[in-house]
Amino acid sequence: MKKRLTALAVATLFLLMATLVPAGQDCGERLREKCTTCHYNTRICEKVGTKNRRAWKNSTKRMIRYGLKISNAEIDGITECLVSLEGNPDIFCAE
Repeated sequence: MKKRLTALAVATLFLLMATLVPAGQDCGERLREKCTTCHYNTRICEKVGTKNRRAWKNSTKRMIRYGLKISNAEIDGITECLVSLEGNPDIFCAE
């Protein structure tokens, strides 16, 4: 029973993430589209490794208050992209 629930949870998470990031748009593209309209990528990259998921989510919500235009569903996608930079900063920070 636990294995089936785990498999279902993983499948659900995968489908959710697939809907949050349109086909062909990787995290680097998404961050360039949403974040670099106001920030240089160096400002974001300086924070890589210093913020956890909750801190990135709070930052994203604060940026919405400053005028970032994203849907509530996109918040988790942007947060996951920012968190993923810790393991692979070159997708965004190598520019």
